[in-house]
Amino acid sequence: MNRLWHYCRPLAGDSPRARIVQQVVFGLGLLAAALLLAAISEARAAEGEGVEVEEALGTMGAAAARQDGATKPAWGEGLGLSGEGSYVAPAKVSGASMSVWQEEAKITYDTGTVGVDLGYVTGQYAFSNVGRLPFAGQAPFERLSRLEAGLTVQGGLWDDISGFVGLRGTMGYEKALTARGLGGTALAGLSLPLGRQWRMTVGGGVSLTPVAVQAVPLLSFRYAPDSLPELTAELGFPRTEVAWRGGSWWGLRLTGGIEGGQYRLAEDNPAAPDGVADLFSARVGAWVDVYPARGLGISLGALYALPGTMTLYRESGSRLKTYDTGGAPGGALRLRYDF
Repeated sequence: MNRLWHYCRPLAGDSPRARIVQQVVFGLGLLAAALLLAAISEARAAEGEGVEVEEALGTMGAAAARQDGATKPAWGEGLGLSGEGSYVAPAKVSGASMSVWQEEAKITYDTGTVGVDLGYVTGQYAFSNVGRLPFAGQAPFERLSRLEAGLTVQGGLWDDISGFVGLRGTMGYEKALTARGLGGTALAGLSLPLGRQWRMTVGGGVSLTPVAVQAVPLLSFRYAPDSLPELTAELGFPRTEVAWRGGSWWGLRLTGGIEGGQYRLAEDNPAAPDGVADLFSARVGAWVDVYPARGLGISLGALYALPGTMTLYRESGSRLKTYDTGGAPGGALRLRYDF
């Protein structure tokens, strides 16, 4: 018995080995939860809900998380520039297939209590076997773009409880900017501690899109263990992330979240003239982050877009048809510089 106890002791109690095993198991559990949330998000898309609020929720979640000072070093406060390119391989769309090459550029300014961001996203959509789509042998669109802007205000309320308010606007279009593609979101919420290692962010708001007005929920739980400071995890909607900082110059991340948007189509669009295209999918990824110089971050990711939807609306706002889209692998490269 004593000999057996001798071999089991390293895994017992609060030993370093036991803590590492616990954190690894916990991280794998959060990854499984990320996949579950992505599947739930896809089910919401099947019900036809819009996803124009993705960036607004992501910004609010990041802003709330930064209030505890765990996600951003002091020298990173201020001006930031970022760019990203991603590719998703052909996925099935009603007998046809669609691949996507997307580019994004963003500028941010963060004082710690006030954050402002401006961004531009454009995607090139390559359809094959378009004869199987009901658009007279034409692709429903080839390029969709959107402009984004956001303002976030955050600060302490009492004790360790803090709050945030955010306003965000988007304008999605096919060929030319138009006010009819404008959407907006207003969000507010609280961030409060749940013990020493957990923090909960809860809130909500309302989003106005070109085709609907909808409620916006926000709920996330952030975990930062004292015994393993290299590990951080954020579990919630619409994004989940488990991150491991391997050293001063590299790190690993597992992510799950929502990708999509709503876009006002052109007058000569073959699928829905002057209508709206609503794209929705859940995406999971594995990332390697490298920090070769102070302020510079380079991220390389392997992605998988889960099955989603492509919904077309008439000019009046009534739904024309929803098409299921299949899953497909992809990849992304992201650059960021903080002054």
